[in-house]
Amino acid sequence: MMMPANFSAVNAEVVYGGAVADYLPNAWTAESVKRFNSNIITLVSNSFTGHLLKATLGTMFSGSWGSDGVTLFGDNGTFSGLYNVNRLPGGEAQTFGNKIMTTLGLASVVYTLGMKDAAVLTAKKVTNSNGQVWGDLGSNKGEGWIG
Repeated sequence: MMMPANFSAVNAEVVYGGAVADYLPNAWTAESVKRFNSNIITLVSNSFTGHLLKATLGTMFSGSWGSDGVTLFGDNGTFSGLYNVNRLPGGEAQTFGNKIMTTLGLASVVYTLGMKDAAVLTAKKVTNSNGQVWGDLGSNKGEGWIG
């Protein structure tokens, strides 16, 4: 069987990754790996922060905490509910693997809150996709889109 002249080059691309294998060692420096890991922790933390805050601070400041009816721990506790299916108090317990992943997610929230400042979303000017600005700009008496 006749092989094309560039067979070995094509084979090297397919088997060894070719140019990708040549590029990755330069791209994956210690700094880029550290940044990648930090970003993953932040993304996981972002998805769990609301659940944790609602289950803890939301419960404590709800006006019905403790002897008034809502608890953090126990079978119907809001924090314990994070380890139930759909994160509901009194719900069906998660599988072991999901409990591990929930624990890692909650740990990422604690880590992120300890390592970074909490971000607060503020908006001084809100624009739509057409470039119009919403708010009080003097000419619209505080209502509607301008521009």
